[in-house]
Amino acid sequence: MKNRAFSLYDIEEFIREAGAEKINERAVVSLEKELEDTVKELVGEAKVYANYAGRKSIITDSDIELADGAKRSGRAPVARSIRTKKRIVRKENPFRAVINVTVQKQML
Repeated sequence: MKNRAFSLYDIEEFIREAGAEKINERAVVSLEKELEDTVKELVGEAKVYANYAGRKSIITDSDIELADGAKRSGRAPVARSIRTKKRIVRKENPFRAVINVTVQKQML
């Protein structure tokens, strides 16, 4: 038997509070699967934000809010488009070389 993330009774009560008088059991199971998939996706997105913030084991409410906001707006999370801190390679500023050459010529 599957270990459920949400109680089917609670889901059924939720549907009843929404105004349904009669509820098919398949509808309850279907909503439970959708809720579970949505929560897993949201937590996965929040984990990306937490990792970017340098937290490997703690997901905060702000991470969840950021992930939810990105999902609702249809944007990819900001943290996915930015490399993690370990992978950042500092590139030499091309103007620094020009400035160094200019300073050296002025010293001569």
